Amino acid sequence: MTVVNTPARGKVNVALIQIRAATEDKVETCGHMRELVLRAVEEGRAKGDPLHMAVLPEMWNSIMTVEAFEKASEPVPSARQPRDEWPEGSYTCQALSDVAKEAGIWIIGGSIPEKRGEKLYNCATVYDSDGQLVKVYRKTHLFDLCLPTMTYKESAQFSPGDSLGLFETPFGKFAVAICYDIRFPELAAIAGRNDCLAMFYPAAFNMTTGPLHWELLQRSRALDNQLYVATCSPARDTSAKYVVWGHSLAVSPMGQVVASAEIDETIVHVALDPQVVEDTKAGIPVGVQRRFDLYTDVAASHPREQLFS
Repeated sequence: MTVVNTPARGKVNVALIQIRAATEDKVETCGHMRELVLRAVEEGRAKGDPLHMAVLPEMWNSIMTVEAFEKASEPVPSARQPRDEWPEGSYTCQALSDVAKEAGIWIIGGSIPEKRGEKLYNCATVYDSDGQLVKVYRKTHLFDLCLPTMTYKESAQFSPGDSLGLFETPFGKFAVAICYDIRFPELAAIAGRNDCLAMFYPAAFNMTTGPLHWELLQRSRALDNQLYVATCSPARDTSAKYVVWGHSLAVSPMGQVVASAEIDETIVHVALDPQVVEDTKAGIPVGVQRRFDLYTDVAASHPREQLFS
């Protein structure tokens, strides 16, 4: 099924899929993902707001433990690699591709543990409405935390990626990064200066960092770069070893929360309005007032024609 909806009044309708915690049964987990995506499509249709994109959380296909990440890891195809050439065992990617085509929408497939040779990556994938894999992004900044309440060293298990997550659609330019990446403003700055409508962050903040910084970081990235920011978290499971914060969220270019979830499994619908981005940039023209004669433009070293390839 190929459906490319033309956004009404230019708005892009997005669903944040705050899916429940995964089980060890990947088939069951991916089947439930499909149910939620199709439900989001039906909800949008019922409201008269046809869905254009759906976003899934960080590591949604795995239990959140070191052991489970290794067990759930799978190979990820290359962007635009023909489906019949995909590596054996790419089950989650196949499921995401299938539901994108079935639903006729673009899917930001959250992130999954990717096995690539001897290395593991925290990997996000993006699919168009034909089910083609169009972007692969590997988490750039790994979550190494040492606080009185908890310690964790993602870099002990995962390797960092080495590319950016910008991509083009029929209804605008977007970018994806993952969780801890949001603490590094350069990624959102590059997206904003290359006319992205929104920055998507599949994420899984915890009960320490969530109440401290979850909303603050999203509002900061949106306000600084005058674009929408949307984060998608798994639902909270208080019995898990790693308890996530939940509260999937969308923030406007003016730094205002425009859609949010609580902690349970749910679907959050939000309309991204390019006119709001344009009005924000015109009203507070920081983009043309920056002094790159005094400081470095982090976007300058990335040729625009290469960013979206």
